[in-house]
Amino acid sequence: MYRTNIFRVGVIVAVAFVMSICNFESFAADSDDQAATATAKASIQTQTIDDSTLLRADSAKASANLSHRVVAYYFHGNVRCVSCRKIEAYTNEAIDSAFGAALKSGALEWKVVNTDSAQNEHYLQDYQLYTKSVILSDLHNDKQTRWKNLEKVWELLGNQAKFHMYIRDELRMFLDSTK
Repeated sequence: MYRTNIFRVGVIVAVAFVMSICNFESFAADSDDQAATATAKASIQTQTIDDSTLLRADSAKASANLSHRVVAYYFHGNVRCVSCRKIEAYTNEAIDSAFGAALKSGALEWKVVNTDSAQNEHYLQDYQLYTKSVILSDLHNDKQTRWKNLEKVWELLGNQAKFHMYIRDELRMFLDSTK
């Protein structure tokens, strides 16, 4: 019984320690990430789906006229570590640098979604999400025909060039199928 209590206390202390490190990293990286995120957000108008939805008017109008389009999602929760913010920024940069025309025409949409928001919880089951993820969704007449979880974003996080190439290559395959 005494060993069980020591074990429980040890587990609680370890969990608290890990959570404090994540919170500290998130806090410490906020200043660095704010500059990178601000630059990325300024270079592309994103559609954020959380408590308040911001729509890109030109993309919304254009996509209404398209029967076939691709949506690139970044799914995150309320708690966001340095890596999570970096995945969003790198994905945003890759999309902005290679697919500006597709964004403008509405053939491609970029959406950042907080799955901790009640109206977005369904995405967890829809895409079988277990962590922060980049998902590509192929829509034909507003019905999803296929989707893909770009799971290598975590593996490639340490190499920005390879990360960008991965996002661009995968997205290009989806967009090419819309032609």
